[in-house]
Amino acid sequence: MISPIPQGAAFAINDMLDNVAKMKPGDNVLIVSEIEDLYDKDWSVDETAVAWIQQAVMMKGGNASVLWLDEPPIAHAWRFPPVLKAAMLGCDILINHSLNLVTEEHGEFRQFIHDHKIKMVRNFASTAPLLNSYWAQTPYELVSEIRYQSSLSFVQDAPYILTDVNGTHLEGTIEERGNTQGVASGIPGMPYTSRRHDAGYSLPWPEWVHPPVNIKNTNGVVIFDCMLSWWPRYIGISPYFKDPIAVTVENNIMTKFEGGKEAKLLEKFLAEMEKKLGDAVWGFPAFHHGVHPHAIVAHHQCPNINVRRTIEHSHSSNIHVHIGAPASSEEYPYWMHCTGDIRQPTLKVGSTLVLDDGYLTAIGSPEVKAIADKYPGRPGVDPMPVTF
Repeated sequence: MISPIPQGAAFAINDMLDNVAKMKPGDNVLIVSEIEDLYDKDWSVDETAVAWIQQAVMMKGGNASVLWLDEPPIAHAWRFPPVLKAAMLGCDILINHSLNLVTEEHGEFRQFIHDHKIKMVRNFASTAPLLNSYWAQTPYELVSEIRYQSSLSFVQDAPYILTDVNGTHLEGTIEERGNTQGVASGIPGMPYTSRRHDAGYSLPWPEWVHPPVNIKNTNGVVIFDCMLSWWPRYIGISPYFKDPIAVTVENNIMTKFEGGKEAKLLEKFLAEMEKKLGDAVWGFPAFHHGVHPHAIVAHHQCPNINVRRTIEHSHSSNIHVHIGAPASSEEYPYWMHCTGDIRQPTLKVGSTLVLDDGYLTAIGSPEVKAIADKYPGRPGVDPMPVTF
């Protein structure tokens, strides 16, 4: 028996289906999760969240099918399961709860979605407590506007300075939007100011990050103590570090790694990846930031550190640099998407202060405030304590 959907979770699920998936009556919706994630392995999904989403789809006149995958990932030989491929041919919308099937890392999966024009919503709020969270209940339209307004500052050939309280200091120049980073936001070459629905078929929910900003002439040092959750599993480290990593950057090349165990393992991993992808693994090509002002959940809402770190990665105070990020190849059809995350940055682009000691200034724009006013009783732009 399906338990009733609490009001907060209903707000969240309806927002996802109406404003992100843009589901219509008669749509065939495929809800995909992995069996191992029921047991809090690398990710967390629960049957209640899946049942609530299925119920909401049906109440809106859609056809909802549920698929649980049971195929353990093999490092550097990640697969797009044929059973999922076949199921996707019969759907209009895919709601994806898998950590292992992401369009950024997995080239074949991304291309299939693009070729068949399947709208994929990557649902990060994959458990009942997360669907009930302040984070999930924040209106998508609001966070989408924050994303757009924050993008207006990134102008080709503008100088930038990135600093933080831990000693990061980078200076360089904003590069034009090129092909190398396009996999992270949909279509290569889309401008920084693109709206999410103009940028491809893969749509994260809740709203996640600003498009990658390509950079050049970059020098300095970047110090970070955490990383997005996909690749640390294969580097052999936690997404939260015991000791910060300090990377020296000289003209967009990483030349020195300092720190504890994590720094040594990251440098060793990059040396191994150089055999697969060439010396571009030592490049320092881009950065971008989160856009969600409420992307923090408590431990009791989400004990799984990979999920919690992924959510925090999208917080509006979090900026991350790309560690390497060379293009995939026919021989290695995966994008190496390692990040260095900084959680209290100050970023100045030209004369514009984009982030001020962790505060994303676009949140205070009149356009964002006008949208917040449309949703009384829902989480808005009022700051919450940030306690990572």
